[in-house]
Amino acid sequence: MAPVEDPESSIVPSAPLPQKPTLGGRVDGETVDEWVDHVDEVSAQIRGIIDGTITDFDAFDRQLELKDRAKQIREEEAKARRERFFLYGIEGKGEGKQYKWWCKRCFVEYAIDLPDNKCTRCKQSDQMMTQQARRDELMGKLEVFKEEKAKHQWRKDKWLRWKKSQALLRRSRNINYKAWEYWEPDTDTEEEGEPIVPRDNPEFLAMEADLKQRQKKSAEKAHTAERCRQRGNQCLKEGDYVGAIEHYDEGLEYRRDCKALWTNKALAELKVFRWRDAIGSCNKVIEYAEIFEDGFEKSSDACFKAFVRRAAALRALHKWSEALLDLEDALRLFPKDKEALDLYEKTKASCDEDKQVKEKQEEHQPEASPGPVRVEIEESEDEEDAESLQAVPRAHTNSLGGLGKQEFATLLRKLRGDPSHRSVFCARRGGGGPKASDGETRKVRLESVEEVAEPSGLDGALRDAERCSVLWKKSQGRVVPLRKDVEHLTKVEDEDTPEGREVAAFLRVVTPRVVMVLHALASCSDHHCALTVSAVRHVWPLLSCSTWRHGVLELLLEWSQRSITAKAMAEFAGRNPDPHLCLLLEAVTRETKENLLPPGLEDRAQSASRHLENAQNMDEALEEVFQGLTLQSPAELALSTLGNLCLAGRSLPAFKEHLVPFQDELVDALGRQLRPMNWRLCGRAAGAACNVVRLGSSFAAAVEEKCLEPLVAALRGECAEEGPASLLLSMYREGGVKGPIPGAGATSRLLAALANLLVVRPSAMQRVLALGVLDLVLPLMDPEADLAAEPGSLDSQDEEVEPALISSRAALLASRMLGAAPGSISLPAEAELLRRLLRMLQRAGDASAPRADGARLHQLDLPVRMLAVLLTKTPGALDRLTDAAPRVEELSGEAAAAPAREGPAVAFAELAARLAELFVAIEPEAHVGPDEEGGAASRIRGNLALLFAALCEAQTRDGAPPALRDLSLSCLVPACVGCLRKERGKVQSNMGICLTRLAQNPRYRQQVRDLNGIESLHQIQLPVVEAQKAEASRMHRIETSVEARKAEVQKRRSMHEASTKP
Repeated sequence: MAPVEDPESSIVPSAPLPQKPTLGGRVDGETVDEWVDHVDEVSAQIRGIIDGTITDFDAFDRQLELKDRAKQIREEEAKARRERFFLYGIEGKGEGKQYKWWCKRCFVEYAIDLPDNKCTRCKQSDQMMTQQARRDELMGKLEVFKEEKAKHQWRKDKWLRWKKSQALLRRSRNINYKAWEYWEPDTDTEEEGEPIVPRDNPEFLAMEADLKQRQKKSAEKAHTAERCRQRGNQCLKEGDYVGAIEHYDEGLEYRRDCKALWTNKALAELKVFRWRDAIGSCNKVIEYAEIFEDGFEKSSDACFKAFVRRAAALRALHKWSEALLDLEDALRLFPKDKEALDLYEKTKASCDEDKQVKEKQEEHQPEASPGPVRVEIEESEDEEDAESLQAVPRAHTNSLGGLGKQEFATLLRKLRGDPSHRSVFCARRGGGGPKASDGETRKVRLESVEEVAEPSGLDGALRDAERCSVLWKKSQGRVVPLRKDVEHLTKVEDEDTPEGREVAAFLRVVTPRVVMVLHALASCSDHHCALTVSAVRHVWPLLSCSTWRHGVLELLLEWSQRSITAKAMAEFAGRNPDPHLCLLLEAVTRETKENLLPPGLEDRAQSASRHLENAQNMDEALEEVFQGLTLQSPAELALSTLGNLCLAGRSLPAFKEHLVPFQDELVDALGRQLRPMNWRLCGRAAGAACNVVRLGSSFAAAVEEKCLEPLVAALRGECAEEGPASLLLSMYREGGVKGPIPGAGATSRLLAALANLLVVRPSAMQRVLALGVLDLVLPLMDPEADLAAEPGSLDSQDEEVEPALISSRAALLASRMLGAAPGSISLPAEAELLRRLLRMLQRAGDASAPRADGARLHQLDLPVRMLAVLLTKTPGALDRLTDAAPRVEELSGEAAAAPAREGPAVAFAELAARLAELFVAIEPEAHVGPDEEGGAASRIRGNLALLFAALCEAQTRDGAPPALRDLSLSCLVPACVGCLRKERGKVQSNMGICLTRLAQNPRYRQQVRDLNGIESLHQIQLPVVEAQKAEASRMHRIETSVEARKAEVQKRRSMHEASTKP
């Protein structure tokens, strides 16, 4: 039997056989010495035998055998060492060429081919590399290192240039933290690997201890900075912006490179109108990202916030072009951010307007305005001002107090009627805009944000507003005495002193002018209204004066209808609720003559009665009364303003917190005003309730308890044909007065209030259904009216828009009630609803039009949704529509035959054909993106898929009616497969249900197979199934492992902290 060789030893190269020395050949010295020793030993043994020294030949043989065995053992040991050398290799990084294979896991080089190409140390083959492959990998790393080296050199050069530019600036007494932030190393030592240090070396141990101590201190500083950030965020939520800035500054003392601290600090500085400080904070983030991150993509979230907030500060300084550049940079990072897009559009319009104004100013250079003067006001018709002329001081150049009555009337008329004059009035002259420090950076130099050389007329009006507010507060004793001289100032401001008369004259003349100018600007455009936002905190306190109350309320209402100023009002009310919210709520909750009647209505009524008593023209008297009724009362203005504030402040915790103490009083007042005969306040109260329910669960519960029944009663009164609304409208038109009735037409707002209440508080659905709201709203769904794609303003008085709003909101409310309780609809209401829905589909026209008309898709969304709910969830609705005969029908004892059944409300064939055409027409041409998911087209596809799935399933039942049997759904199969492959989310799941029902129907099974529909469904569902398995496995780990539960808690905590970042 042949010996079996070791498979591993068979590949080890054997030792070369000893060659006999040949004449003329070169032999190494070791071989010669060995051969000489062997010859000497043999010669000695021969001499011993000849001399008789060796006599015991057995012992001599044993000695020779021992020597031979020792030599054999040495040869075996050498062979074993050779095997270990080749089989286990030598440690190395694979940098040379004296090897064949290299293990990437063990860092071992092999000079031979290994069995199965496996490393003999780790017994793996996935990390084995040939010498050439290892060399290619090292060369690739070399190229990457060269690129990193070039980038490092570029950053180093930029650092040196920045350092030279800073050397040219004036030295500051403060520590230059910026140099610490932007430091770049001189060498590449940071990029090298960790050096191998000798063990047990005292110097290196001390260095290691120092490094650990430094790392510990750095971690402690980072932890302290994070705690400061969290405290600042809490102050920011509570409205304490100054305290938030202090906390962020404290955190920056520990961690200057934390971008979140800089961006949050900028946000707090914007809230307290520190525009230049906000620009400086945003500069830190932008400059850091530019220098150290080679762009803004790495920290896109922080840079986006920095750009948007710096743009907001630049807008406040009227630096429109620079703000536009920042918003363009922000939109490059997040192109679809709605807030940034809205701000970009407004800034672009402002920039264009500013350019036009500057061109006009260059064409017509005005003369320099004179210095401060004292202007005499004209005589007042009031008895108090008839004694003498009073001097009104001009506090500054552009003060409104320096204008005469005729001059101010001309100015006000131009502001109200001439857009170009408004632009010139708001435009500033002089002052250079902020520019970048060089051509390669987006930093804005603060020294270039100069003060305005010549303020605009609006700046003068804002300064007047501030002075009026301060003087009024001081006259009312509401100034906090921060200095000793404040008390002295309040004493001398008496009307008996010259200073007091001067202050009283300034307030009497300038305050109404400021309010009228700001109202003219706020009511004309969003841009000019946003420019007046800083006056909110100065004008609102003037509401406590009865003389200016109506004008201030009108201005507050205009501000509350614009997004920027409404948010500023809500923030101001959240920070200073007393007395501002109290003054506004007082006009809403107290039913006094001063609150409920329009200003001057009583005098107009008395004048009209005198005309009637004197047998004068009755038409003129009635017209005078009707003109007085067109004005809004303080209660109407305050109610609309409060409703708009609730909409703007629903995301502000401080505003909601300070409104909670007035919750019961406010909701009680809304409930009292929701009466059908209260034609001036009913609609406004409904609009306020619509927004109040969004403030939280407690507000929604209070509205449900106290306002639900009044809302339904008011809606029933509005819907009555001979109700108060129609009677009032006829009386108003008979009076010959044109224009809308203020406060009338509350139907759309009542519907909106009910719809919002059901969204926020679904538990109110049963009460709404019990009150019969569904039967009320169905007649309001006008098939001839266009359903509004977006809900209109709650204060809309447009007679052309109002029918569309009513129909849209009625359809929305009906769809929600029908979806929550499909079986609650009565048979007559069901028939009427089907007829109206079919008419809406017929009015949509060609089914191919919705592909190109997005507005028409919104017209079809609600009808398709209601049809899907009605035919799939309402018991017996599909049978009644298809005229299916009941299987069992009870007959009375006297009846000889079954009673005649009514036919279907609409033709099922026509309805199904229109829906099928629509389904095919709106098949997506490309894959639906994340932004299109949940759009009108996707919602229609999903609802139609569920509807046709139910129809297909009904076709397969025994005894299906002829209308269902004759229905062909073959045209839907290609569209369903296409939608399945291109849709996403819930709509894709609905398509899968529809395709499954089609495949189960023998009529369409082969068609589904030909289009590979089931294969596509399996491929789509596979990731979903795997995700479900992964989620189940994760939940099992959480339930059985303590470490997994801790990790999950930590993950959720970090996600919550990230979501609460400002």
